Amino acid sequence: MDETKDRLRKVLVESLDLHLDPAAVPDRDLVDRLGLDSINTIEFLIWVESEFGVEIADEDLSVDLIDDLDRLAEYVRSRLAQGAGK
Repeated sequence: MDETKDRLRKVLVESLDLHLDPAAVPDRDLVDRLGLDSINTIEFLIWVESEFGVEIADEDLSVDLIDDLDRLAEYVRSRLAQGAGK
């Protein structure tokens, strides 16, 4: 199992108060499959920053980053490795 992705799933469910088991959160197409809007995605990313102690650079913000848990998990891991905390 991927601990980062598991934490992201939990953060997503908690931050958006989804009535969903974190294990049921899909890996891809999160925006469409969970019905996320721009407010939801920003709120989720704020929680991600807090949970992992990283800052998501403005230039990295995109639907592609948010829409794919594999991509987001890799981004978080790379920011942690770079020491890109707040």
